[in-house]
Amino acid sequence: MTSDDLCATALASLTTAGFTDATATRRSDTMAIATVPAARTAWADFALASHTALRLADRAGRARYALFPARNHGEPYSRTVYFCATGPGLAQELVDKVLCHTVRIVPGHTTEADIPKALATALFDDSDRAGDITVTRLA
Repeated sequence: MTSDDLCATALASLTTAGFTDATATRRSDTMAIATVPAARTAWADFALASHTALRLADRAGRARYALFPARNHGEPYSRTVYFCATGPGLAQELVDKVLCHTVRIVPGHTTEADIPKALATALFDDSDRAGDITVTRLA
């Protein structure tokens, strides 16, 4: 699936879920960005459940999702992730900072949707703290 196909299927899913103001744009050959009003993220999470989606930080009142084509086979690859972390146990020098970490993706085993768990494991040694991670962008 190309990223243009990914945009089309994401918009179709969001439109079916009742979003009249959703957007989806091609970011690269391997990623698209979809946006919806931030107040409706629960519906967007449901509408995009069939996609490999990574929730990004909200921007200008819009919830953002990075969408990726499925890769069931192939060589492992990495994504550079910029993120913020919160919660107990976070070193004081990391509070209110944008952090950067490279996460390895192994097709067939992990996807970009697993990035918050990988970052929580690296930062807190606890994948259950994925909710304390907010991804701001991917490079």
